[in-house]
Amino acid sequence: MLHVSRKKEFCNVLGPGVRSVIWFHGCLRQCPGCIAGTMNEITEYETFIPEQLADWVKNNVGIEGLTLSGGEPFQQPLDELAIFLMLVKQNTDLSVLCYTGYCYEELNKQESAIPVLQNIDVLIDGEYRQNEDFGQRWRGSANQQFHFLTKRYKNQENEWNHTFERQIEIELDMNGKLLISGVPSKNFINKLTMELQRRDVNADFS
Repeated sequence: MLHVSRKKEFCNVLGPGVRSVIWFHGCLRQCPGCIAGTMNEITEYETFIPEQLADWVKNNVGIEGLTLSGGEPFQQPLDELAIFLMLVKQNTDLSVLCYTGYCYEELNKQESAIPVLQNIDVLIDGEYRQNEDFGQRWRGSANQQFHFLTKRYKNQENEWNHTFERQIEIELDMNGKLLISGVPSKNFINKLTMELQRRDVNADFS
């Protein structure tokens, strides 16, 4: 079973175009300053078989692609993750972008990770480092790299690597919880967290 903390049908701030986003639950890395730290600590998540998640993605009409985040996607059952992505690729023309705290070279040496990598167009790898958080688009810190595993966005590599702008999306769910999508700056997170705590508002950064 795949453990999912959150799903979002339409997102404009975690990759090119309008994308569906899945945040997988759980990460053992615990990088200092990680924006998803709180999400990984709680025990609330949903479980899905690969076919269920693939059907959810296929039903999101008008998207350009799918973004996987977390948590840590590569700490999910990799056989099931591979089946899920294979189904997405076989039944849609969507691109797949995936965040991971592991290095690409490390994953590429793991036999169980290869089928997953074969169904990803762009991998954004590397742990989050607070002291290298300089505002890179779609990345948390400068050590993280884009790995273009297919030709899908290869012609945009130079632009992606040299763009310094970040956008976030903020929404309020039915339970009054503030949901924030994207890669906010560390200063923004600190200021917003303090203000929300003062107002007794619960926020989910992911």
